[in-house]
Amino acid sequence: MNKVFLDLLPDEWPVVEVALGETEQIHWVLEKGDNRCQLCGYFEDDFQKSWESLRQQIPLLSGKTLVCSILRDCDWKNEYKKFLTPFNIGPLHVVPVWERESYGIPEKHFGIYLDAEMAFGTGAHETTKLCLARIVDYWNLFRNSVFLRRVIDVGCGSGILSLGAAKLGFGNVYGFDVDPDAIAISEKNARNNEIHSIEFKVADISEGILGRQADLIVANILAPTLISQAPILVNTIRQYGILSLSGILVEELESVKNVFMPLVERYWDCGISNTKTMGQWAEIAYVRT
Repeated sequence: MNKVFLDLLPDEWPVVEVALGETEQIHWVLEKGDNRCQLCGYFEDDFQKSWESLRQQIPLLSGKTLVCSILRDCDWKNEYKKFLTPFNIGPLHVVPVWERESYGIPEKHFGIYLDAEMAFGTGAHETTKLCLARIVDYWNLFRNSVFLRRVIDVGCGSGILSLGAAKLGFGNVYGFDVDPDAIAISEKNARNNEIHSIEFKVADISEGILGRQADLIVANILAPTLISQAPILVNTIRQYGILSLSGILVEELESVKNVFMPLVERYWDCGISNTKTMGQWAEIAYVRT
């Protein structure tokens, strides 16, 4: 495993963080410590193509030089542990698998255990937390009947949102992603959590949703993709269902709302919206009433 990295100046951190959220570069992550921040990438083979692509999408990186080091398997696990620490959203606790025995899950709460893999899908990003919070909100509303509710996780990544829904008792959970690596990791994480009921599939949005209906959709992807796929997302929600959209920068909120609200008004008898923010990121929920 190769680790490539470069140090960022304090005023460069937020610029790169926002830009990473807008790209689909799954191998790159920001690792923050005391008064320092590094852009790091983890690769099993050549990283140059991914680096060139990243520099094209983030002009601030032009002219910067990466440092490359080779990690043994044990070193890789230790590197990963630096930026994967437990956290909870309500009753859902996201816990590294190596802390499974030492981290105590409170009574009537649920653990989602993640193994060390590629440098994405740790669940720690604000957009993932916002979607987990929305899943918990829905669970609180329909706690006695969630086993009857259908969930679709659009762009499932490492499967954290799907796992959270399954842990809370949703009866039908389905996740898909265009990246085969993401699906492989989602399936591995499901096995680590002894969950065998989730269906995962490699698919884009039009293929992944075709012919399906859901009570809850969580779509943690990029705003331009959400906008381009708005009609199919809106038309997949059943009555009393919720469409949760994230991966949206706060400054993109109005653009997303301007596309989705007219569709909600056109296709649903009645719908209301609710917005949550965390840092520079936002989540919008459309409720079909």
